[in-house]
Amino acid sequence: MPYGRCIALVTAAAALACGCMPTETKPKVEAERIVVPPHVSGTVAEHAFLFGGGAMDVQGYGIVIGLGQNGSAEIPPRLRTHFRDYLRKQNFGSYRHNMQDVTPERLLNDKDTAVVLVGGSVPPGAPEGSRFDVYISALPNTQTRSLDGGVLMPLDLSMAIGGMAVVSGSTEWAEAAGPVFVNPFLDPTEPGASAKLRAGRVLNGGRVTRARPVRLVLRRPDYALANLIQRRINERFPDVVEGIGPGRSNVANARDSQTIEIAIPRPWRRDYHHFLRLILHLVLKAEHGEVERKAREVAEAIRQPGANYDELAMVWEAMGRQIVPLLQPLYADKNPAVAFHAARTGMRLEDTTLAAPVVLRFAQTADSPYQTAAIRELGAYPRLYQATAILRRLLEDENERVVVAAYEALRERGDVSTVQRLEVGGMFDLDLVRSERSYVIYATQSGRPRIVLFGQGMAVRHNVFYNSPDDLVTINAHTNDKRLTVFRKIPRTGGYSESFEMDFFVRTLITKLGEVSEMDDDGDIRGLGLTYGQIVGVLQGMCKQGDIPAKFVLQPPPSLQRIYTDASTTGRPD
Repeated sequence: MPYGRCIALVTAAAALACGCMPTETKPKVEAERIVVPPHVSGTVAEHAFLFGGGAMDVQGYGIVIGLGQNGSAEIPPRLRTHFRDYLRKQNFGSYRHNMQDVTPERLLNDKDTAVVLVGGSVPPGAPEGSRFDVYISALPNTQTRSLDGGVLMPLDLSMAIGGMAVVSGSTEWAEAAGPVFVNPFLDPTEPGASAKLRAGRVLNGGRVTRARPVRLVLRRPDYALANLIQRRINERFPDVVEGIGPGRSNVANARDSQTIEIAIPRPWRRDYHHFLRLILHLVLKAEHGEVERKAREVAEAIRQPGANYDELAMVWEAMGRQIVPLLQPLYADKNPAVAFHAARTGMRLEDTTLAAPVVLRFAQTADSPYQTAAIRELGAYPRLYQATAILRRLLEDENERVVVAAYEALRERGDVSTVQRLEVGGMFDLDLVRSERSYVIYATQSGRPRIVLFGQGMAVRHNVFYNSPDDLVTINAHTNDKRLTVFRKIPRTGGYSESFEMDFFVRTLITKLGEVSEMDDDGDIRGLGLTYGQIVGVLQGMCKQGDIPAKFVLQPPPSLQRIYTDASTTGRPD
């Protein structure tokens, strides 16, 4: 049942025939109300919901190249026709572009390639250009063995309809491309690994090409209410929205009695999801005393056992700076949850003088369930200078979750003296974090790919021999060798690359593994051209074997659901 609706229990009485029946006492009818939660009562969410503010599943069929002999030429006939036309548009087989020897048919029939189903979820309210992860899977009943080391060619993604990807003729909402990330811990020699090697992700590989309209839809048409919601949103967020066409100079524009169009202001483009949450938590009554009354009501509710702290704090934040004086006494509340959420809200409403010390204290409290949340919050305030020293100290913490949170906060704050950022092969970031603690290697598996080295001067041990389980990479050095030797297997031919010699620093090894396999200005091959996922697998294996004296930490996997499971591979004509 939607918020704010009343359910009336009505007893139907038989009609009295012309008043000739004896007078009866009508049963007493009482209205039974659904109890509206305090974080919803009186807010926009009580009367409206976001349409277009939820995630949208998108799908398409794509081609992965660079698989050596692990791909497959098996393609359903309808898809083969589709890809033949697609590759012609990409100039394959064209004399004009000197690609006459690489025809569409030759590419599709090569075991170096595989046709895959690609799926993703466009984030709610995502503006054009926003990035997201995409999932890929080899088509069922094909002989593709592994997608590891492959690269997804560019393709367009359309809305998934009934669990089926649309081949053509549907609106395109996003595009996808990039290196495939396959679980780096899989051992291809172990039973059961074969099926998992046929699936993977392209981290940050999806890009929104068409911004989805975001609308508030009233549960019941009401011109006055629509205008009230429009006015309150524009009062709270007076940002002028540029470049969205005539008649859309405000954040909220009521189009009729039930629909209010929402535009994401430029200052909120990087945090649009938070912005949409604020809109839903905005209190509608702004008359004198009403906002303060609601703020005190929230303060009372947040002290109750089992309170929804985060949602209630969002109502405070949506009210704006005027309620900061009411929040300040709560910074010292005996309930840590109340104190933290009040202080965090105060900081977001620019009360850095009194709220910041409380958040800083939580960031340093090892036994607090709000420690990592407080650390993350500090990343958004680069001008809060006292936070920098605290975050740097937290890099030495024994808890890896605290260390990673402190690193990410310092990175967001732009602390280049602590976090040195490098780009490798144009494909992923390598961050070097100054720290005196024991060595840690951290790798992400969602969003922009990143490998992070904690500790200065991390190096591979001497007298090393490492050979990856799939024989992809060999790394070795004898005890007295002054250089590390590295070479890789060429998936296309099964042969081996030339050997590279380098120093023993892990940063050098990662760079050489990840740089593209092409000649530099001196005519030397720059790197070995491994994908991000393959490099993560090598680092994990070397840490496990003791060749790198570091603890390996992999970011927890994203909770997004793979939407392509059991999807059809025949496509749809429409």
